[in-house]
Amino acid sequence: MIINGIEFDFSTLNANDVDRMLAAQTRQQERARTEGSRYTPERDYPAWLRFQCRIFMDYLDEVLGEGASEKLGLDGSNFNACLTVSKAFAEAMAAEKASVSALIHPAEERAQVSAAQVSAAQAIPAPMNREQRRAAAKAHPAVVDFRAQEEAKAARRAQLKAELEALDNA
Repeated sequence: MIINGIEFDFSTLNANDVDRMLAAQTRQQERARTEGSRYTPERDYPAWLRFQCRIFMDYLDEVLGEGASEKLGLDGSNFNACLTVSKAFAEAMAAEKASVSALIHPAEERAQVSAAQVSAAQAIPAPMNREQRRAAAKAHPAVVDFRAQEEAKAARRAQLKAELEALDNA
């Protein structure tokens, strides 16, 4: 598999590789649960970023082979680089599956299957644990227009009140 121009001895079509990947994922999720409570973005944001990077780098080293994270340019402190590599890894897996799928499915279905797999790969974000999802939500809170919400609620109340009065008068 080629990730960011670097070839690794890993394939999503090799059951042993997939077993190793799933086991590594389980181990890193458990590690995040047990050690993650020490690192929170609110308490120490830099330490939290480094912890997230270490977990991802250890995962890559376990799945792709020792030193894989270094080959991919990860240094343990740049979380953005980890996210970029994670996305590239997911895209490489999707591309590998799509290329084999094109060989398996009949010619008339190839275009439909490939398009569906590419869109599915784009729709799946990088895997995140609960703490990462919470941190991402806090880092990028949704913009909410409370005035528009209140106006919409008031309009709906008026509409429901008018309907209720119409029912009472009927």
